[in-house]
Amino acid sequence: MRMKIRILLLATAFLLGTDTSKGQDRVKISGLAYMDYDYTLSSSDTDEEGENGFGYRRLYLTTDFTISDDFAVRARLEGSDGSVNADGKPSPFVKDLYLRWRNSFADGHDIYLGISSPPSFTVSESVWGYRSLEKTIQDRVGVVSSRDFGVAVRGRLDEGGTVRYGVMVANNSSTKAESNKDKRVYGQIELYPSDHLVFTAGGDYASLSDEVEESALNANVLAGYRGENISAGAEGFFNRLTLTGDRGEDEMYGVSVFARGNVNDKVTVIGRFDRVEMTGPSVEAWENYFLVGIAVRPHKNVEFIPNVWGSKFEGEDTAFVSGRLTAHFRF
Repeated sequence: MRMKIRILLLATAFLLGTDTSKGQDRVKISGLAYMDYDYTLSSSDTDEEGENGFGYRRLYLTTDFTISDDFAVRARLEGSDGSVNADGKPSPFVKDLYLRWRNSFADGHDIYLGISSPPSFTVSESVWGYRSLEKTIQDRVGVVSSRDFGVAVRGRLDEGGTVRYGVMVANNSSTKAESNKDKRVYGQIELYPSDHLVFTAGGDYASLSDEVEESALNANVLAGYRGENISAGAEGFFNRLTLTGDRGEDEMYGVSVFARGNVNDKVTVIGRFDRVEMTGPSVEAWENYFLVGIAVRPHKNVEFIPNVWGSKFEGEDTAFVSGRLTAHFRF
């Protein structure tokens, strides 16, 4: 019932938001989906080997509404394999919901109010380029959520836009409602020395008030190259979780290296390797992660990507390896 109401609201917004007298659409409806067939090739749990099936990892339905030259709104619903109800059926939730105020207090400086992406993800995801296959490393290991609810400011620090910034103050509750008085503060500087190169350095800090964790500090860097036929990058992070009382600190380090190259305008080869190490009183372990794939595009909005990914943790005799056929399409 809730899903039907949401669909009706989106349809109503579309009908009311189209200014036909000016021949100009004020509302844009779009979406994307990631669907897979996967087969477990190996696992430390031998019972998992040979498991296979069809499924989807993500569905976006997005409405972008242009209020004026200065104001715009995005509302996005997500359905995913990680968000289901008690019956195991999809349970859509609000992924993005923000008001963007362009050139708010000066030219080239925008304010975002609501649920949006922290500065840590926007650039790294664009350099990696294949969110359809995997999250960027910080999101994958869960040190920082890809969404938060708060106020963000993004802009340029010079006329040409070679130096840009992003700051955000948010609930530290991802897309969920605020549940405590604590907040998370994010900041990032971006350098664009040429049309193809990008460097970022940033971090975030959260005060925590539960019985186990006292605060979290995260720092991250990225170096990327985005060319016409080849793109590559390296991203690293350091995360320190201070535990309550005299229990000490858990620390996590990670680095991700990735690249993609176009064989032609319809075929792209993709590769990635992550290394993560965890140390402290709560955990002492490491993980190696890899992914390789070939993306085939029969249409600019449709990709079929045979790929293999695997992960091996310290202490495991056998790596978990999965073969997948991923379908990624935008509409």
